[in-house]
Amino acid sequence: MRVYASRRMDAMNRLRAGMTQAELARAIGTTQSHVSEYESGARRIETMPAGEFVRLKAVLDVTDALLLDADLSGIDPDAVAAAENRVARLRRRLRRRRDRASFDLLVEAELDLARRMDEREAAVARAMGPRA
Repeated sequence: MRVYASRRMDAMNRLRAGMTQAELARAIGTTQSHVSEYESGARRIETMPAGEFVRLKAVLDVTDALLLDADLSGIDPDAVAAAENRVARLRRRLRRRRDRASFDLLVEAELDLARRMDEREAAVARAMGPRA
């Protein structure tokens, strides 16, 4: 496997954050096999049709440069997803119970989510490196 392919596979897998290839394919309007080929390097993202590329950027919530250039080895999207799920569960709990303990847990979870999102942004910025 070429270096490009292994870097691309790593980046796409990290950015998908729990989405299957089939789910990502539906979201961007392509096939699962194409997503697999983009991840493996058999197809280059640079050759992706413009509409699919724009939808891919939107679904993954990334910039062009990040999708095309970055080494994303420092990003753990599962940490953000887990924190988001915890916040959602605690919001439902607070709606049912309306007690101080549930409120305190939700505030703590929201702060943890914000911290994890900041860490992700910092990792993305490091991955992007200095741009001229």
